[in-house]
Amino acid sequence: MKKLLIFQLLTFILVPIVNFVPNLFLESPFGDDPKTLIQPAGYAFSIWGPIFLGMLIFSVFQLKTERVDSPHLRTATIAAISAGWASIAFVPISYSDIQGLALVDILWHLASLIVLFIALRKQILLEKAPNTKWFYLPTQMYLGWISAATAVSVALFLRQSFGVDLPYSKEVMVTFAVIAALTAVAIFINSINGSIVSLTIVWALVGIIVANQDSAISWAAGGAITLILLAVVVHLLQGKSLSYA
Repeated sequence: MKKLLIFQLLTFILVPIVNFVPNLFLESPFGDDPKTLIQPAGYAFSIWGPIFLGMLIFSVFQLKTERVDSPHLRTATIAAISAGWASIAFVPISYSDIQGLALVDILWHLASLIVLFIALRKQILLEKAPNTKWFYLPTQMYLGWISAATAVSVALFLRQSFGVDLPYSKEVMVTFAVIAALTAVAIFINSINGSIVSLTIVWALVGIIVANQDSAISWAAGGAITLILLAVVVHLLQGKSLSYA
């Protein structure tokens, strides 16, 4: 188990290096991507910095001797490593500009992070350190952002790979449906102590508002944010936790 945890740490040391260093020498691979209404404003993607730093801290925390060894810890570690390598693989894929591969990678990311979330919900019940949930927090940010990124990736895949070019009115309707789905996901995960996932989805929705000011999309995203924040506030007023337990 120790070797697996060390490999997890090495993975999340490598992840920010692979993701950020190419930007020093190469042009952004996303500059020529087709635009979609569900895509947040560019600043929203800065959340990757805190996520990568948080996952590095999480990996260091998992190496501490007081961690309780269990099948759930092993599953969580494998899932985190899988998510890290999905992030690493996404870099060359993004330069290939093949949206089908990008979507496969995002779904790999999403599946890994869902498994990680489920495993940590079980693992935290075994842990004795009261601060454990705070070190798990970055994993929820990661899941929340990839949940939003999946919607963007699907839109790009349809637009670029299949030449789907919907009339504006229909694209608005599809975007409404995606925002409704993200809202439902956020409210559900909040109900099982995944409020950080929900708040990260709110961050993505704010980015959508900034990218679509003075449009029906911004009003829909604003309504979604209101519902999600209301659910989080009610959750907290009931004495429940923001993160896992």
